[in-house]
Amino acid sequence: MMKRVFIAIICLFFVQTAFAQNTIKQGKIFYEMDFPDIPAEQKTAMAEMLPKDATAYFKDGKTRVETPMPFGKLIIIRDPNKKHFLFAFNNAERKKKVAFIKTDEEIKKMLGDSSKFQVEIEITKETKKIAGFTATKAILKMKVNGQDIVTECWFSKEIPKINMGGEQDDVYSKLDGGLLEYTTIQGGIKTVMRIRQILQEEINDKLFELGPSYKMVNNEDELATEMLK
Repeated sequence: MMKRVFIAIICLFFVQTAFAQNTIKQGKIFYEMDFPDIPAEQKTAMAEMLPKDATAYFKDGKTRVETPMPFGKLIIIRDPNKKHFLFAFNNAERKKKVAFIKTDEEIKKMLGDSSKFQVEIEITKETKKIAGFTATKAILKMKVNGQDIVTECWFSKEIPKINMGGEQDDVYSKLDGGLLEYTTIQGGIKTVMRIRQILQEEINDKLFELGPSYKMVNNEDELATEMLK
């Protein structure tokens, strides 16, 4: 279960701050998260388990994404110069901080072979306002590892074109603009990410470091075991 959570969040945030860094060197992006296929009554029952929002901090190509989770906060730090992702979980209630590292190559294996992606993109005439920008709807029909997936995203020509630097390049590279809303499907669960606000402000470099207060383990399974002790 823990591994599925990490994979899903990696996919969500491969696109997290690329467009903002083309125009703003540092700042914050606030996201809203929704799970449209989960019935309302189930969402109510699962309210404490489902993340509702996330915050991404960015500066000079580095990113830190914080997602509130049950009993704590999931943190993903990405420094492209180090060629790895740093995952951490902070449980303030139990006063536990645990983290592990995955290299870029390990992440690529988790996400699958992007060379197997077959993508057909339909640009519609449907538009709407997102975070003050006029966004256009695109429908993406993908065949990933033999599986047919239909999803959608909203992009804007007012936003510089995205350069993601990861597996999602093959999916979104044909869009004429940056993503303001997008959908991922992982483990049969559809998640919609929507940008609510972008702020330009000075970001402290220490945000992209965890410090000695975190206990380092080898993987997500060890992290889950450590958090349950």
